[in-house]
Amino acid sequence: MADNQFFFLGNSSHSQMMGCVMKTPTKTVVIDGGSCGDWEQLTRMLSEQCGGHVDGWFFTHPHHDHIGAYCEMAKKAPHIKVDKLYQCFPKMEELEMRESRRPDEKALWAFMESPAQADKTHRLAPGECFTFDGVSIRVLRVFDPAITVNFINNSSAVFHVSSAEKSFLILGDLGKEGEQRLIDECPLTLLQTDYTQMAHHGQKGVSRAFYEYIQPKACLWAAPEWLWNNDMGDGFDSGPFDTVRTREWMQALGVTVHYISKDGTHIIDF
Repeated sequence: MADNQFFFLGNSSHSQMMGCVMKTPTKTVVIDGGSCGDWEQLTRMLSEQCGGHVDGWFFTHPHHDHIGAYCEMAKKAPHIKVDKLYQCFPKMEELEMRESRRPDEKALWAFMESPAQADKTHRLAPGECFTFDGVSIRVLRVFDPAITVNFINNSSAVFHVSSAEKSFLILGDLGKEGEQRLIDECPLTLLQTDYTQMAHHGQKGVSRAFYEYIQPKACLWAAPEWLWNNDMGDGFDSGPFDTVRTREWMQALGVTVHYISKDGTHIIDF
């Protein structure tokens, strides 16, 4: 087994989700984790493979399919110990002002702002770098209050994850309105990685021009089968999503390696 393993989590429910777990020789790091329906899958994995201990938990943004699993696990599986949370979420009042959301998602926001969670939360800043056994997580961008279009998705933190051997770009649900600062402020070497997590589950995320700029080598798609095929019941590419268009972009760029959450959890040695 390699020194480090990157687990790109598969869907355990019908919902879209995004979650990654990284294991180094002595550390465990999670990014996002999935929706409320994914908490049991995540808890089982952390118990069986990571000793029930997470050294650092990083979040891209506060949508339910990214923070829900953590919130459920924190309430229902207290035996999983999490040392530190890392995020840069807008405050709840700003979230409520900018986007109308369901009461259950608002409850997740309130939980993340509760004193018990706030006490172990580090608020991220651009340029910060955290190291776990030689694996580095560099913060490339955080919430920009000036971007009010597609507000919560564009609040996504972006991470560059790297070991001595491999690198990953974690885009969260970043939209095209939030991509320009990455281009302007980040060296291209930090955006051109071995593995690229496709923004917003591979549809209506960053632009085609952004992908052309960073030239992905292998793609991580947080997409269940219905989203991967844009099929809500009426056949292939009959739904309202742009996943198939993004797949066509990647084909045009010559990308042939794809890890898709519909196929289960993928383990990448790095």
